[in-house]
Amino acid sequence: MRTLFIKIFLWFWLAMAGLTILVTVVGSLTASDAMWPIRRTLTAATTLYAETAVLLYERQGQAAATDYLQRMAETAKLQAVLLDEQWQPLAGALPPDWPAGRDGKPREDFAVVDSKTFLSRPVASASGRRYVLGVVFDRNLLPPPPIWTRGRVIRLAVFVLGSGLVCYALAWYLTRPIGRLRRTAQRLASGDLAARTGARPGRLTDEIGGLARDFDAMAERIEALINAQRRLFGDISHELRSPLARLRVALELAQRRAGPDAQPYLGRIERDAERLDELVGQLLALSRLESEATLTDAKLLDVAALSEQVAADADFEARAVGRSVRCRILSADAHQPLVADEELIRRALENVMRNAIRHTPEGSSVEVDVTSQSSELQVRIRDYGPGVPPDALEAIFKPFYRVETARDRASGGVGLGLAIAARAVRLHHGQIQAENLPDGFQVALRLPLRGEG
Repeated sequence: MRTLFIKIFLWFWLAMAGLTILVTVVGSLTASDAMWPIRRTLTAATTLYAETAVLLYERQGQAAATDYLQRMAETAKLQAVLLDEQWQPLAGALPPDWPAGRDGKPREDFAVVDSKTFLSRPVASASGRRYVLGVVFDRNLLPPPPIWTRGRVIRLAVFVLGSGLVCYALAWYLTRPIGRLRRTAQRLASGDLAARTGARPGRLTDEIGGLARDFDAMAERIEALINAQRRLFGDISHELRSPLARLRVALELAQRRAGPDAQPYLGRIERDAERLDELVGQLLALSRLESEATLTDAKLLDVAALSEQVAADADFEARAVGRSVRCRILSADAHQPLVADEELIRRALENVMRNAIRHTPEGSSVEVDVTSQSSELQVRIRDYGPGVPPDALEAIFKPFYRVETARDRASGGVGLGLAIAARAVRLHHGQIQAENLPDGFQVALRLPLRGEG
């Protein structure tokens, strides 16, 4: 989302800044000559020369005006000529290189030709007669106006910074609904079925608002379907419990009365009944965990000590099948308590350890390491059995997921133990992760340390 925000912000800002710079440059290059300060100065000076020459011409005659124009050439280093309205010389001579306009007549106003500046100023005398003073400077007095003046740079900087703030606000406004939609999708993907964008009909009428409402409708449908599935699991499990209990009672009575020949068959029925009972029990546990959104029996718990207890019980069971379980506390602060539900954490540890016992080779040990790292407590459970395909490392935490390896139904599992462990860990805002090792398989449980020591 930050990438989209940055893209929108930068593109809008660069577009506005580029357009501003372009407008500034074009405006400077096409600015009216009247805006040039030097031209205003020349116009004022030439007007004063023209008024003086006209005054001398009317009061003292042509000779006085001619003398004045000669003194101008000597002192101001410019060539001047006094003309009437028809551009006929009255004092001085019109330079032969005076530029002509499109109509062939002498060009008026400003002109720069061959590094010379030609300037004419019309004036009217007190009698009402109109004259023109033509002036020629030997150099170009009208250089191109500067583009980057100090004031222009300051105005440009202020506009670029201001447009940056506007673009930042615009990008934030455009990406905020998308960010909210993304966070809601992440909550839904993490198992929070109550996650909604909160888009209300009539408030957001654009495409993003429609997308948010469609997303909420989809989330409601998914929540309804999953809740119906959970209720179905729970109802079926409850309905199976009663006949299963009656079956075990009847089986026990049958074992007492049956002869030796029937005992192997009754033993087989007993094992299948036990397996079915385990499956029903785990289905009930998973259904209960999936329906819980928060921890109701949480308290300060020493997970390291609990891990040692569960490992000791698991070791007792493992030794009956030629295996063992060893637990090690790797850091002294691993015993610091955290807020957790003891029964859920115990169930998660038992399921992962029993899964490891089933798959570690006979004669080997399951290793349980407990350590504390920064803000979390880690419990790593390692076995020496075959791992799983890389693409199944996350899927094994889904209910009834099986891989076509040695870790399949033949190992005795029902495909719910790791799913129950994963749900229990997620209820504690922790993480569970599986990893293939060069000589085994490891499941790591990470729980945030939120308890007080």
